[in-house]
Amino acid sequence: MEKPDCKTIEREIESFFDDDLDTDELDAFLVHIDSCKDCREELTIRLLIRIGLKRLEDGRNFNLGDEFGRLMKTARSRLVRRKRLHRIAGYGVGTVILGILTVAVISWFVLL
Repeated sequence: MEKPDCKTIEREIESFFDDDLDTDELDAFLVHIDSCKDCREELTIRLLIRIGLKRLEDGRNFNLGDEFGRLMKTARSRLVRRKRLHRIAGYGVGTVILGILTVAVISWFVLL
């Protein structure tokens, strides 16, 4: 997958908040956010608009730095879990294929 540019990242911010990015997109998004000050600032502004203003209107406290840290930590944890699941699923498919091939080879020898 090719590296996303800033315009792509900005378009993906709402999908990021809604957890609508697939694993590769989420991975690329987080790598870009870590390396691009402008996109990190845009994400922070959108976080303030999306969550902060509502909390402040409700009379609840809101610490933008803490919320941003929590958001990124949660996203990274989600990415790690997804990658593990993909690996496990890959092993599962490989095991099934190996089993089918084993049965086919044994059947072939039995028929000889």
